[in-house]
Parts: sequence; structure tokens; C-alpha cells
Amino acid sequence: MIYSNDTKAYRIPRWNELPDLELYMDQVISVLDKYLALFIDKEDGGGITSTMINNYVKQKLVEPPKNKKYNKGHIASFFIITLMKQIMSISEINIAISTVADKLGREKGYDLFCESFESSLEFVFIPGTKVHKIKCEDPEAYEIVRSITLAYANMLYARNLLKDHLPNEEPKESKKEKKEKKK
Repeated sequence: MIYSNDTKAYRIPRWNELPDLELYMDQVISVLDKYLALFIDKEDGGGITSTMINNYVKQKLVEPPKNKKYNKGHIASFFIITLMKQIMSISEINIAISTVADKLGREKGYDLFCESFESSLEFVFIPGTKVHKIKCEDPEAYEIVRSITLAYANMLYARNLLKDHLPNEEPKESKKEKKEKKK
């Protein structure tokens, strides 16, 4: 799980830093895994899968890929969805993404999310950090993004506090280990 040293250095790639080339599913998963490793517990069966991505398309959270290739708009949406699904329903995420994109555009909305996410992590995890006011031309879009990212950062922080106070337990078995045991 994430701790303050990781938080200081954590950065999501901005829109102009996302791959310009269209990517196949396995490449998309690789990019997401690389940047979201701090937030995904693969030992507990977590992680981004092709099934998840296909479900996001079926649920119309993202547009279908063209020729089985995903563009930077897809990747940006997958970053947001993967993180926010831990605190919000899919329909709430869809409304949030749509509302912010309608108000700011896809690129500015994504970059606002990235900046707000990083700022929220710092504010929650690093004592004495002040809330950064991020420039945004639409106050409602700003408040939507800011409240979501702060909620996520606080959820992570609460989980870390609880984890530190639990009695020493055996590490959880992953889903894969449980399946192997049954055999």
C-alpha cells in the first residue's frame, strides 16, 4: 500500500505524456499496471484485466476500440475508472467523467484529475501539507474532481491506519493460491 515517501514521488502521466500510438489490450494493461502498481493489490487477485476493460466498453464508460486498438482517450479513462471504482459505483464514475469532460473537455478534465489526485495524496499522507488550489475555469468541475480525489486519498489513508493496527496475521492468500490449494 502507499506511504508518504511513495506519495511524494507519485505522478500520473498527463494527457500529452500518454502514448500517441494506439495500443493493443496487453499494451494498455502494461501501461496501467506500471503507473497504478501502488494502488492495485495483485496479491489479492487485484489488477487490471482484459475482462475489466471489455466490461467498461460494454457498460459504455468508454467508446469501443477501433481495430482492437485503444487511444490515449481510452487510457486516460482507464486510469480514472481503475482508481475511482474503489470508492464509487460505475454509474457515478460515468456521470463524473461525462460532467467534467462536458465542462472542460477530455484533455483538461483528465489533467485536472491527475493534478488533483497527486495533490490530494500529498495533502492526506504528508503532515503539514497545505491544500493546493488548482487553476480551473469551471468551479463545479473542480469541486467534482477535488471531492472525488480527496475521498480516494482519505480511503487509502484510513486503510493504512487500520492495517497498522491489526494484530499480526498470516498474509492473505491470493485467489491463485487458494485455487492451487483446492487442487
